[in-house]
Amino acid sequence: MCYHSWVAKGDAYQGNDHVALESDLKELGRRQYQVIPLTTLVGVLRSKKPLEFLTDRKLVGLTCDDGTDFDYYDCKEDENGTVSSLHSILERSEQWLPRFDDGPRAVSFVIASREARDILDRTCFNGRGEWRDSWWAECAAKNILGIANHSWDHVHDGLPLVRQRNNKKGSFFEIATFDDAEGQIADAQRYLSDKTNGKALPLFCYPYGHVSPYLCDDYFPNHGVRLGIEAAFSTAGASVRSDTNVWDIPRFVCGWHWKSPEEFSALLDAVERGER
Repeated sequence: MCYHSWVAKGDAYQGNDHVALESDLKELGRRQYQVIPLTTLVGVLRSKKPLEFLTDRKLVGLTCDDGTDFDYYDCKEDENGTVSSLHSILERSEQWLPRFDDGPRAVSFVIASREARDILDRTCFNGRGEWRDSWWAECAAKNILGIANHSWDHVHDGLPLVRQRNNKKGSFFEIATFDDAEGQIADAQRYLSDKTNGKALPLFCYPYGHVSPYLCDDYFPNHGVRLGIEAAFSTAGASVRSDTNVWDIPRFVCGWHWKSPEEFSALLDAVERGER
């Protein structure tokens, strides 16, 4: 599952991923799911742990994308009081949704470039300097919300310049050469490692969910070990299977694949029937 902490308008489920996350975690708890740390999931997919390790369990992996401050800090809104951060909600959820195996309950995939985040904070967000990296090390150390790689600058179309050879924006499919990949992924991983005191997780998340064939089929398989990255996640809207490609692990996205408690329940029904 994937959520976005910058989606925080109003106090209703639709339009506020903080409200949605808490509601969804309680529903998962009622259905007797357990949270599986993504590092454990990847370990099974890479045959580091036996598949039988997961047999007869109802498991869910949790993520959030982009890494605004509201992943970690509570959000003070004039109209609706204080909105709990995703980290706060995840921490509380221990009481109704147990964790299976050691590891963080969820992963925050963050944009590495400070310059890019500063620009996006002004142009796409609220301009209050709430897209920082000062919390990453503390957050990673608590082992509730891990920190992982969401590229250098997301090739975001709100930026004047991106790390793509022709400055093509808005599509991660355009990251299709070694130099582009090094600028977007390798440099980001090094920056995250430094800012988390070496606790950045060995995971990557494709911006926009765009799985570039070059990255999936060539760059990651051949350079993953050097990079310290063991898996990559998309937004394909499907369950993870035993034969899932570790460089293209699908996720369901709140506000896209479901938009209400009723749709979330229906999605879980479909997953449990083996239809999704």
